[in-house]
Amino acid sequence: MTFRLAIAAALAFALVWAGASRADEHSWSASGLAGADASSDARQITAWVLETGDNQGLPFLVVDKVHAQVLAFDREGRLLGAAPVLLGLAPGDVSPPGIGDRPLSAIPPEDRVTPAGRFLASKGENLGGGGILWIDYDAALSLHPVVTTRAADRRLQRLATATAEDNRISYGCINVPARFYADVVQPTFNGTMGVVYILPETLSLADVFFSPPVSGQP
Repeated sequence: MTFRLAIAAALAFALVWAGASRADEHSWSASGLAGADASSDARQITAWVLETGDNQGLPFLVVDKVHAQVLAFDREGRLLGAAPVLLGLAPGDVSPPGIGDRPLSAIPPEDRVTPAGRFLASKGENLGGGGILWIDYDAALSLHPVVTTRAADRRLQRLATATAEDNRISYGCINVPARFYADVVQPTFNGTMGVVYILPETLSLADVFFSPPVSGQP
């Protein structure tokens, strides 16, 4: 079973439990950006997106790995909500080669990375028909409601803590509270593509977003 299929199968079970677990989830905010307690890097990339029109009139998400937070914006740059996230276990900003075609058993802890960058995302479904936001299909990178099938992972508890230090647990995908996915992500990306900006943790913002492309590269 490939990583994509394994993740999809896990999500099929996770979404069954989502409704029962919502009462235990960390709440998400729908206030203005000033009230979202966003980091300076998240504010900088948001300002850059709006100043340059880099989102090309599409809704967008800003995922701050260092602070384990996601900010959701509509196509005009209005903040729709903010929520804690769970991320890949290993630090890093580049997906290991061929990660999307590996079985879970073949992905060592050091390869469980949530890559940084600008991604064109769209809604899809897992094997059980549940919702998922594909960020990079080839790399099996997605954003989806928190997976709660393995109790030992304590994913809901990790989301609820005030610190970002315990939010590294996934194989690379981004887990969000189920209510945030249902109330913010799903309607925002319904019938449209969108852009996901994943901020770096080992590289700089300039390296990932502002540097000109290398000669011969798109």
